[in-house]
Amino acid sequence: MGCRTTFLIAALLTVAAAPATAGDIVRKPDLAVWGADGHFQGYSAAQTLDLSTDAEKATFTAKVAGGLNDPTYNFDLNLNQKPDEHAAPNRTMGVGASWNAREAAIRSSLARSFGFGLLPKANYVRLSMDMNASQPVYLRGRTPVTRANVRSELTLDGRPVASIAVGGGTQGDEGVDFSLTRPFDIPAEFTVSLRAADERVQDGRLMVKLVRTTW
Repeated sequence: MGCRTTFLIAALLTVAAAPATAGDIVRKPDLAVWGADGHFQGYSAAQTLDLSTDAEKATFTAKVAGGLNDPTYNFDLNLNQKPDEHAAPNRTMGVGASWNAREAAIRSSLARSFGFGLLPKANYVRLSMDMNASQPVYLRGRTPVTRANVRSELTLDGRPVASIAVGGGTQGDEGVDFSLTRPFDIPAEFTVSLRAADERVQDGRLMVKLVRTTW
C-alpha cells in the first residue's frame, strides 16, 4: 500500500474517532472492503465535509478506492443554492478530479434555472453544462481527451415539457437529443437522438419512455 493511501486511511480513521463537536462539519466516514473466494479484492474509504452556509449547501468529499497496489484517488466539491421564501434553488456547481497510476481526469458541471411569468418557481428554463477531460499518465505529451455537453430544459406549471441537448468532444462523437414529455397529455416521454461522426449521421433513434402522471 502506498504512503498516500496509508495516510488517507489513517486520516479517515482519526476523523471517525474525533469528538462530536466536529460533527456539524465532518460527516461519518464511509469505509468498505470486499473480496471473492476468501481473498481480499479491494477497499473504499471516503470522507465528506459539510461546508454549508445559510445560502449555500456545500460538500467536499475525498475518496480512495481500489486494490492495495492500484488505488484511485478522487476529490469532489459540490455547491447547491438553498431555496428561500422568495425563490427556488436555481444554481448548482460541481468540480472534481481523480487519478491513479494510469490516468488523470478532471470534471466540472454547472446548472442554473431562469424563471419567468407570474410563477417563476413553476415556469422556468434550466441550462446545464458538463465538461470533462482525461489523459494517460504515461503519455504526457498527448492531447487530453475532452468532452462537453449542454442541455436546456423547459418546465411549465411545474411539469417538464421539452428539452434539447448537444454534446461533442475531441474524439468527434457529436450528438443531439430532443425530448418531448407528455405531449397532448400522453403519459410518455418521446426522445429523438442523433449521433454523428466525420460530419455524417451514424446513428438515429426514437425512444419512448412511459412516465407517471400521479403519485
